[in-house]
Amino acid sequence: MRVVIDTNVLISAIFWPGKPKQLLNHVRRKNITFVTSKHLLNELKGILIREDKPFQLSENEANQVLEAMGRLAEIVQTHSRITVCHDEMDNRVVECAIDGKAECIISGDFHLLGMGSYRGIKIMTVSDFLNLFEGTP
Repeated sequence: MRVVIDTNVLISAIFWPGKPKQLLNHVRRKNITFVTSKHLLNELKGILIREDKPFQLSENEANQVLEAMGRLAEIVQTHSRITVCHDEMDNRVVECAIDGKAECIISGDFHLLGMGSYRGIKIMTVSDFLNLFEGTP
């Protein structure tokens, strides 16, 4: 299964135990294909180094995280341009899913989740995805 993992879920998977890390472990075991784009990786880096965020990684530390994500992910070139969300980065997530031929976007963003799906691409929480993927009720 091909999935786009939104930045908020990746941050949780990187720093804390729980379902987002469980999702990332499925990626590591190659049970799931993690699809991302340079736009989304740049967003991740920006959040990791921002002074007003709790992570406050150095540029070098953030680059190491990006390299690790790049090794786990299939990085796609995005060509689609959509404006279905008010937040431009949410549009970049959907564009990545379209151009990366993802079946699902996994996010904690209520704006994206409120869409439910877009062009046949399901948009769901980590918990809902894991329940569906792992076959648990």
